[in-house]
Amino acid sequence: MGLFSKKQKIDYDSLFREKYKSINQLSMQAQDELDFQIKESLLALVVEEYKELLNYIDQGANFEKEHFLALMENVEKELKSIHQINQDA
Repeated sequence: MGLFSKKQKIDYDSLFREKYKSINQLSMQAQDELDFQIKESLLALVVEEYKELLNYIDQGANFEKEHFLALMENVEKELKSIHQINQDA
């Protein structure tokens, strides 16, 4: 009976929506970025955020995993392309 007697249910759907909103903002920022070094960093962050989003699905968020996995893979392809451009520069 004390501070730790109540278990709070985590609302993974809400966490998912907030994270996805953040991902969209970062993605838009990356698309608008002209400096390819910064663009690469932003896209790497977007990929990491997608991994966290997929983790929320694994923990119970009610969203289609394959859809968001495909979105992450598209960002990974773009990141690889930008990385190659930065290596060649």
